Amino acid sequence: MSQESASQKNRNNAKKEKEQQDYGCVPSRFWYSFFGSVIAASVLKRVFGMKLKTDKKIRDLPGPLVIVGNHPSFIDPAIMGIALKGRPINFVAGEFLFRKKIFGHIITKGGCIPKAQFRNDLRTVRAMMRVLGRGGVLGIFPEGTRFTDGHSIGFENGLASIVKKTGAGVVIFRSHGAYMTWPRWSQSSWRRGRITAEFTDVLPSEKVQEMSVDEIHAFMRKALVYNEYAYFADHPQVFKSKAPASGIQNIANICPRCRKMNTTRIADGKGDTTLPKEARRKQNLIVCSACGNKVIMNQRGFFEPAGPEDKCFSDLHEWAEWERSVYEAEAGKEDFCLTEKVSLFKLCNEHDYAKVGEGVLTVKDGVITYEGSECPPEQGIVYKKGKPDSKYRDRDISKGAEPVTKTYQVSGMKGMLMDYGKFMELFDPREGAYRYVPENRQRLYEIQSIIMAMKDQRCDRK
Repeated sequence: MSQESASQKNRNNAKKEKEQQDYGCVPSRFWYSFFGSVIAASVLKRVFGMKLKTDKKIRDLPGPLVIVGNHPSFIDPAIMGIALKGRPINFVAGEFLFRKKIFGHIITKGGCIPKAQFRNDLRTVRAMMRVLGRGGVLGIFPEGTRFTDGHSIGFENGLASIVKKTGAGVVIFRSHGAYMTWPRWSQSSWRRGRITAEFTDVLPSEKVQEMSVDEIHAFMRKALVYNEYAYFADHPQVFKSKAPASGIQNIANICPRCRKMNTTRIADGKGDTTLPKEARRKQNLIVCSACGNKVIMNQRGFFEPAGPEDKCFSDLHEWAEWERSVYEAEAGKEDFCLTEKVSLFKLCNEHDYAKVGEGVLTVKDGVITYEGSECPPEQGIVYKKGKPDSKYRDRDISKGAEPVTKTYQVSGMKGMLMDYGKFMELFDPREGAYRYVPENRQRLYEIQSIIMAMKDQRCDRK
């Protein structure tokens, strides 16, 4: 290693060490109390139609305190922060958010703590203990990833262990409308409606001391069970969007009529005189390219059949539940094997990924295997905002690539970082995270569902 490279490495290590010292710090008065709670909050409340009131009883509870909420949307921390205005919160957030230079710096100064998804992260635990040790407030969404289909997700007991160890009080926070406003699958950004929220349950510190870790965990799991579609079936609300269904084909990807996989696509209802007038809108139809089945997404976010021969479920949660049952049956077949061509990506610096190879991803017998090529990240094609950087676009990565085989055991996986319609990440304890981009990106939900079905089936056999 050259002297210049060693010097640069030392500077990077010093920078990382300094950043880790800031994780879990007292939230900056400027970035949190002024910029976040005053300027950003005012804008967000207007843009997203937030109707929130601060609960003074909760705000004035003694610390240490853990505010626990579901994770339906990107904007959950903002909703929780506004609802507890006047009481700074240290939020636990996905590590990928800290890779963005300016935004990462701001949220670090604002007291945010990075968490690597679906694996143990001692750095996160230390920062969380630091916050609770000084009697602070920790804001966390223990599901670890946003709702896929409007329904809550299970989580493990790691948070309950920290609550028990610190004796912190627990408050359950719930929002309504955040998923409908900005669903994870949406490719048309947010839609305008109304968001409300409330604090639903309190577990005082005194009670925490009397409970076991399993009892605390069970309390949180039960309190966080939530279905956004069930709520809005009883409380109808319009959510306006210019392309309401755009992106939903990456989840609702099995046709309910012909049962063919990955055949759904989004189409315009505008100009279609066979539809009711209120359904003639842009990007609001889910159409099967195999049998022509046509489903309308209405302005409340629910589904309706376009014609008497068309079949659909009432909402995405029901559709996704049915799909998971189909994938479970497929994964349980003795000779089942899923294969897909993929591009392989690896972090080449603190913020950017580089394409480092191509190959085939196989899921079979409880093992995920990548067989293909891989070159060093510094020789790869650097991508920025999902596109090849012009400086590196013409690089021939095959020159420095070598044949490789990577394997991941399904049974040891806690989950996968997934951006539907774009990529998935798998973690190797020795080599870190690798990003896989399928040739057919609509298959990502299928791949994830198959993997999780295999994991569950192996757990049931033990």
